[in-house]
Amino acid sequence: MSRRKRKGSRFLLAFFIFIMIAAGAGIWYIAPTKTMDLTYRSIDIKDKLISMIENRQLEMTLSEEEVVQMSKKNLVQYLNTHELGVDITGADFHMNGAVMTADMNGKWGVLPFGVTLEFHMTSSGSRIILEHQQTKVRSLDIPLSIFKLDPIEISLKDYTPDMVTVKDVEFLQEGMKLTFKIDWMSVPSLW
Repeated sequence: MSRRKRKGSRFLLAFFIFIMIAAGAGIWYIAPTKTMDLTYRSIDIKDKLISMIENRQLEMTLSEEEVVQMSKKNLVQYLNTHELGVDITGADFHMNGAVMTADMNGKWGVLPFGVTLEFHMTSSGSRIILEHQQTKVRSLDIPLSIFKLDPIEISLKDYTPDMVTVKDVEFLQEGMKLTFKIDWMSVPSLW
C-alpha cells in the first residue's frame, strides 16, 4: 500500500512541478518586452495653418509623430471612458499608411502583459477613426471575440479653428495629408 502512495505522491509532485513550469513559461511569454507609458505631447498645428493660409494652399501634411501623438492622446481619453477588463499602462504607436500599430503594456490583475494591436484608419469628415483589426501577444493571435476595442476617434476639429473644415484625408506611408475648405471671410480672425 505504501508503494502505491509513493507512486501517487510522486505523480502529483511531478504534475505540480509541470504546472508550475508551464505557468512560469506562460507568464514569461506574455510579459512586456519594453517599457512604455501613456504620456503624450500636445501638438499645435497653428503655424502650419497660418503658413497654409498665407500661401493660399489648402493642404497640410502631418508627420507620423504628430499623428502618433494625436492617437496616443485619444487612446488615453478612450481608456478613461471605456472598461476593458485590463489596465493599459503604456503604448507606443507606429504608422504605415492606413495601418496604425500600437505596442501596449498592461496588467490583468497583478499579471503584466505586452500586446500589439493593429488598427485600420479611415476618415469621415473631420474625424479619423481607428478600427481595431488584430491583437497579438508576440506571435500568438488573440481572437477579436476575446479582446476587441471599440473604434477610437480622433477629431481634427480639436486642432483646427472653426473657419477650417477638413475636406479630405490621405494616409501617407509616414503621416497624412489633409485638404481643407476655408471660410476666407473669417481669415482675419486668426490674428
